[in-house]
Amino acid sequence: MTMNERHALAVELGRVEVALQRAYAAMDGSVESRTRLARAKEEYRRAEAAALHALGAEDALELVETTDSPCAHTPEQEALRASVARGERELPLRSGECHA
Repeated sequence: MTMNERHALAVELGRVEVALQRAYAAMDGSVESRTRLARAKEEYRRAEAAALHALGAEDALELVETTDSPCAHTPEQEALRASVARGERELPLRSGECHA
């Protein structure tokens, strides 16, 4: 992966991180704000998954953590952190998924 490609991934992660933070800041309990937050979380997860796929677990985790926000943590992220800390090379699977 080239530095330009790594930079593009970092920029995209930064963009979705800002969108997620804005969605949290705009939370007022309304259906619209909850919908915005759900969409921002899903967009963040997709961008993070794209980085994981493109870089591999260790490099992606390093890149994600440089743009990470405490509000963006999910059980899947915590499982990934634990597996990388244990030195595992395979990504943990979500329930019902299998490696292609």
